[in-house]
Amino acid sequence: MGAEATLSRLAGGAALLASLALPACAAPAARLYSNSELSALGGKCGLAQGEVLQEEEEPRLLFLISPDASVAQRKCVAKWSKRHGLHLAYVAGVDRVAE
Repeated sequence: MGAEATLSRLAGGAALLASLALPACAAPAARLYSNSELSALGGKCGLAQGEVLQEEEEPRLLFLISPDASVAQRKCVAKWSKRHGLHLAYVAGVDRVAE
């Protein structure tokens, strides 16, 4: 086996490794979840309806808007968002206005 054959095999192996690593680096496009899915998540985590939401302009973010969310509630939503490839944005400084 000559040096050229060895180099050819090494180059082929490197190309194979590079092709396998590329899909691992590419992040999938974020999905916009429906209001019913987000309401179900909020209910599962003990939050009121409308406290978990997503915006069409930035579907990679999941917002938790609650002035008094417990640590367990925040962890519940954070775990779900991480599992679904979303970044959690927690907004605590909100005053509820009685209508």
